[in-house]
Amino acid sequence: MGNIKWMTLELLQKAFSELGSDGNYIYMPTNKVEYYPTEPYRSHYYGIGLIQQGEIRFYTDLTEHYVSGPAIIFTGTSSIKRWVTTDTPCEMESLLFSEEFLQEKLIESNILHAFALFANNGGYVINLGQEDFTIFKQMFAVLKSRESSKSHFHKEVVRGIVYSMINEIGHLYLKNPPNIGHTKLLVTKFREAVFAYYKKSRAVSFYANLLYVHPKHLSQTVSSETGMPASEWIQHVVILEAKILLQDNRLSISEVADALNFPDQSTFGKYFKKYVGISPILYRQRLTL
Repeated sequence: MGNIKWMTLELLQKAFSELGSDGNYIYMPTNKVEYYPTEPYRSHYYGIGLIQQGEIRFYTDLTEHYVSGPAIIFTGTSSIKRWVTTDTPCEMESLLFSEEFLQEKLIESNILHAFALFANNGGYVINLGQEDFTIFKQMFAVLKSRESSKSHFHKEVVRGIVYSMINEIGHLYLKNPPNIGHTKLLVTKFREAVFAYYKKSRAVSFYANLLYVHPKHLSQTVSSETGMPASEWIQHVVILEAKILLQDNRLSISEVADALNFPDQSTFGKYFKKYVGISPILYRQRLTL
């Protein structure tokens, strides 16, 4: 999978300047397959698309999706994606957003857990009943209304809508979980285990023992399915939680380190800076800017 190209929001913004974008998210009012690479790719961003009517055909990994509206589509960073044109026009509006966009302001753990439900497998597609379709249509209408907003808080409004969409998709996922193969099931169980035990252990061997597989097999499976090593998924979740805790000024840096099961503040500080690029103190200071 090493030759699979990665698509970024920055590349989309440069190639299609007419897209409504603001830093770490892009709003796409219409569906245009030409926005995406013709070859299979992975993305550094997540996507939520609302199909109002018409049909769309695309692939996530080796799974073909041929979807008629109304439907909601979620695409994650781990899956290999490929979009195909169809004879029937598709009316779809989409929001593409980075994980940084979710983290810029205070985010509750329950949103991360809802997000993890369907983000685990790289993609989720489901047809919508009229009630759910109306809910998503209303949320996208708010996004559209903020497209050219000059409001100082318009980005926060968009972020709130994204949080709401994540919770709604998580609710649908729990009611209608997809069928997944053995390999994807192992990756899903691994990520679920990480969310359950990341405060206890950051070692791949711990999760391999928990899942009754060899650490090397676990690492190879996670890497081949998601494009990221198992160790990177673990630190990813740890850093996410660290950022959440650091946004609570009632907690000292030492208390955050203790909550995440680091032996001391210094060890936590080095770990955080290694993966974020700045110290926990500087990260906290930048939140108030």
